[in-house]
Amino acid sequence: MARYDVRLLFFITLLLIGASGPTWAQPIHALWGFTPEDPFSGMPAEIAAALRDNGINAIFADRIEPALLKTLRAAGIQVFTTVQVFGDHKIWKTYPQLRPVNRDGVPLPAKYGSGICPTQRWYWPTILQKISRKASAGFDGVWLDFIRFGSFWEEPQPRLEQLCFCDSTLADFSRATGIVIPERAARTDSVPTYTSLQISTQVDTGLARPLTTTEKAAWILTHHKSEWVKYKTGVITDFVKLARELIAKKPGKLLGIFAVPWRRNEFGDAILNITGQDYGALAEHVDVFSPMLYHELCGRPLDWISKFVKYAAEAAKKPVLPIIQCDLGDEHRVTDDEFAAAVLYALDPPSRGVIIFRQQHLIEAKQLPILRATWK
Repeated sequence: MARYDVRLLFFITLLLIGASGPTWAQPIHALWGFTPEDPFSGMPAEIAAALRDNGINAIFADRIEPALLKTLRAAGIQVFTTVQVFGDHKIWKTYPQLRPVNRDGVPLPAKYGSGICPTQRWYWPTILQKISRKASAGFDGVWLDFIRFGSFWEEPQPRLEQLCFCDSTLADFSRATGIVIPERAARTDSVPTYTSLQISTQVDTGLARPLTTTEKAAWILTHHKSEWVKYKTGVITDFVKLARELIAKKPGKLLGIFAVPWRRNEFGDAILNITGQDYGALAEHVDVFSPMLYHELCGRPLDWISKFVKYAAEAAKKPVLPIIQCDLGDEHRVTDDEFAAAVLYALDPPSRGVIIFRQQHLIEAKQLPILRATWK
């Protein structure tokens, strides 16, 4: 083959690779939750030097000073940020209608994992404004966090809470699908079963009673489960599509998501019907998938990390940059050897690198030297 033919083939190969998603000259070694504190403190040049000395070539920060951002970029360190999408349950105090309701009609407790109801689209502009501000703040990319329906997945036996059955969601589901949810049931002497409710279409004359939220939820999950799952995944995908449109206005910016690490058919297809995350549908709008592979929290073996990276890459057909845990203290201990092994598993191909959760715990557990030695 002639020299020019070889060059042409090489150029075409680069174009094809670029078309499939972002590429990096080297694996990403990222630190999540970055703050300019010891041992990463001082003037911008000193911070950059400390990061490079520890093998860190990317950070995830909530905010960063312009001078530091410029210095890090000059040092070849990428700077990403995150936006919590549907996770801020503290906003319930201002907007109590955003509190998710379970299938029993009970509002969720105020704790992490409960989140806010994703279906209330009137609140979406507020979240999208945060994404727009982050995209305009000089970061190299924005990762969407808690881009899902509320769920308690960070445990060996996750609690599969089917959400949300608030009045707003029920109305939105009906509008989106054309399915009319019955409002009343005929009176009977016995308690009706959810599969054989006698639905009344009569005007209330005292012969029919209103259905409870529990009964409406049961009716949907019994008679229209597939439409319900499609609706939930559609809600999440619709939001990500809007985020993509914002990011697209800033050339060169990446859009990533932190994904729940469940395979299809695992926990009863919970990745779809509980979280609403459809990897295939989301891939149309996302540049990078970051499954949250917290092996100790999830009670998984270490090799689960590399196996899931391969699964996610195949399911999404997009670059995968996993995030893993270090020692989190208290009841979530990870030994030095275990942590080193987790890093190596996370770097196995086709991984594009690894994100460490998080700086504070890494420093407190004195595992920064372990990290430095492992990924160098």
